[in-house]
This record gives sequence, structure tokens and C-alpha cells, in this order.
Amino acid sequence: MSEICEICSLKTYELFKDLNEEELDQLGRGSTPTMVPKREYIFTPDEPSNQIYMLKSGRVRISRLSETGKHFTLVILEPGDIFGESALFDDEPRRNFAEALDDAQICMIDKREFEKVALSNPSVSLKIAQIVEHRLTEAQEQIENLVFYDVQTRLARLLLKLADIHGERVEHGVQIGIKLTHEDIASLIGSTRETTSKILNEFKAHGWIDVKKRQIILLDQKVLAEMK
Repeated sequence: MSEICEICSLKTYELFKDLNEEELDQLGRGSTPTMVPKREYIFTPDEPSNQIYMLKSGRVRISRLSETGKHFTLVILEPGDIFGESALFDDEPRRNFAEALDDAQICMIDKREFEKVALSNPSVSLKIAQIVEHRLTEAQEQIENLVFYDVQTRLARLLLKLADIHGERVEHGVQIGIKLTHEDIASLIGSTRETTSKILNEFKAHGWIDVKKRQIILLDQKVLAEMK
């Protein structure tokens, strides 16, 4: 297997677990590992869509600019996730921003090499379709949140969702196992940093949450879940 493929460790990703050595080697020849420093962009709107990305370590935020010029976060990706997959469906330029929230180790895979492997391996095509469907569902959920809920409720729902995905049981509640700035949280709920900070402080004053070293602990999930 090629050296590059070993660096990217493509066979460790769930997406590629059914590929044989020859197919992994083919992807490896079209792959380039890279380290993206925290808060730098991996791609921005209007750039060519000629690569698919696998996230090996760190976190990446996919966002879009609103009409007012503020970033609205579509999804925060974790190690093992694929992104930039829209390049497989058309040759249009990028529409979103991809930003490293931490120092991120990424494997960039040439779009054409990826397409060759996907066409010859139905399991890869099926998994890509499932990923796209899941992200469309998440996007629809975000739109519904913006339409039907106020900022306070959107924040409560987000905290519960993050606790469900990244929650770690601690002495007095559930700690969200990732660190997010108030700006990050605001972009996830379509709000401003100032409003988000104000509501988080209110939640803390009521004893519903606690914050320690930028990590949020949910102390009363029942109250947060009952917000409407």
C-alpha cells in the first residue's frame, strides 16, 4: 500500500471498511494528508469542488453566511467524519465554509479517484447516500428550530442535543464533552454572541447549567427539555 494511504489510514474509516487493498491503494494514490491550524479555513465559497475530505483528528465547522454577514453553523464534524461530499454530485463551486475549530489533521482525497472507487463499490455509494440524507435531516431540523422556537428554546434544545452526542456523566449532571465558545454556540442557533451569553448566564443563575473551563454541565435536563 502506498505511503500516503498509510499516513491517512483510510482503512480505519467506517466508510472504507469494505474496500480491498487494491481499492485502498487507489484512494491512497489520490490522497494528501495535511494539518490545518485552529481557526483556519479548509475551503470557502466559490472554491473548486475537486476534493473530498476525511477528518482524522480535531473538529471542523461547516457554516454558511447569512444575509446579514453572520456565520450560521450547519454542522460540527468529529474525527472519522467525511465532508465536502457535495463535490461528488456536481461540479459547482463550494457553497459553504469549512473551518478548523481545533488543529485538524485531514486527508484530502482527489474527487476523481474517489468516484472511481465509489462506482465499483456499492457499499461506499450507499454510505455516502446515508451521510447526505442524515445531513439533510439535520438541516431541516435546524430550519424548523429557527422558524418555530425562540432563542432561549433553541439554546436549550442545542444543549440537550450536544449532551446526547457528547455527554459525559459527572457528579452533578452531564458534561458536554466538547469546548465551544459563545460565538460557536450562537452560530449553531442563529443568534448573536451577546444574546447567547446572556441566556447562558440566566440558565446558570437558575441552576440549570454550570460552566467550568469552557465546558457546560447540564444540571437540570428536565427543565431544559420542557422549554417551548
